Amino acid sequence: MASTLTWLDYSERDRRHAMGVIDLFRETGTIDELGLAGVGSSFSDLFFPGTSTIQTRACYFLLVPWLFLELEGRKVKSSEARARFRRAERNLNRQLCHGNDEPGLFGRVAGDALKRLPSDVYWGGLRSWGILTFPSHQWAYFRSLDEFYRRASRFRGASRDPEGRSAPPANWHPNLPKPPSAFPSANVNVALRRPDAEYLRERIQARHPESLLAVLAGRADRADLEAGRPWELAVHREVPPGLRDQLRDAQCFAVCMQGAAFVYNLMLAELRQHEEWTENHRGNLEEWADKVDALGPDLANWKPSGVWLVMKAQGWPLGSPTQTFVERWVETLKQDGPRGVADSNNARTLVRDREVQLKRSRARLTNPRRLELWGGASGTWLMSYRWGSAKRILKDIFDGLARSEGDAGNA
Repeated sequence: MASTLTWLDYSERDRRHAMGVIDLFRETGTIDELGLAGVGSSFSDLFFPGTSTIQTRACYFLLVPWLFLELEGRKVKSSEARARFRRAERNLNRQLCHGNDEPGLFGRVAGDALKRLPSDVYWGGLRSWGILTFPSHQWAYFRSLDEFYRRASRFRGASRDPEGRSAPPANWHPNLPKPPSAFPSANVNVALRRPDAEYLRERIQARHPESLLAVLAGRADRADLEAGRPWELAVHREVPPGLRDQLRDAQCFAVCMQGAAFVYNLMLAELRQHEEWTENHRGNLEEWADKVDALGPDLANWKPSGVWLVMKAQGWPLGSPTQTFVERWVETLKQDGPRGVADSNNARTLVRDREVQLKRSRARLTNPRRLELWGGASGTWLMSYRWGSAKRILKDIFDGLARSEGDAGNA
């Protein structure tokens, strides 16, 4: 039976953090064996706010609000709103997928059986970018609609002033572009119109002006999307100095801690007495050592204190054991060198103690049965901080910005 989460009493930030960790595990190779997912997610939120690993296309940042506004326009009461919206959302998915071979469409494989719909995936992003102004989660939104209609009726006819003080209540940003004519029954497409792309760029820049996402949206340079990791983009003059330092911290952290994952896998392979796996992981450590060498003075002078500041600023919890593990690993790496950690007693003890601390009796390094079930490699990815998802969103925005005003491409 598939596991599900039921939210009883939580803040939107709590929900975002939990779903961020869950989404991380959906990426290939990102099993978090050493308890570092919170660090990765904090940098992801800093660089690419409003994104998640399972967002697919930028069009849903508009399609979802337009569907909700359609619901509000029909004054669907709270008791019926969720079911009505789900039907409308599935209808929209069918329209997008029909005769369309574009990648990243919700429901292409699962169809109406799809469990996690676009509104679930994009809700946090819509709030982060200021497109959605309702302050809580989706269940609360549906429950609030009856009262929302009552408040709106009391303000009917009120004129809007620049501050919005005399405007009717609204759950959505006032400058949200209008949907194409006949939406949602027709004219539904993945491509963004130019005004749509300009609006999304404006929202990113207005809400997160210091983020890498805003910098790249402003540059609108397709060549940026060729970068393998976000820190490769730190060279651009538009990147503020503070962000450049944070990208360096993110790079040093990702490269350093990938080594701990490789040592963990090497130890498991040796315990399994599997020569091929052992050889592979020693080879991985050799290649990793070259990455460490490439950091040069950046690593020699680096301390992870900036990482902890980012976690605190992003509201991610930081446990003392995690902080201690990372700091001791970095110290050991500097002392033994990248080509010495594979056989370093200090490095191996750190890794073993960390796994036992996290998994207790289920730790593979101390539980023969768990070791037997291991498949040969786990959690060795080099963190990219959600760059793959951000690239997909940015590409759609860049494509929209390149269209002429009269282009029929629409979302």
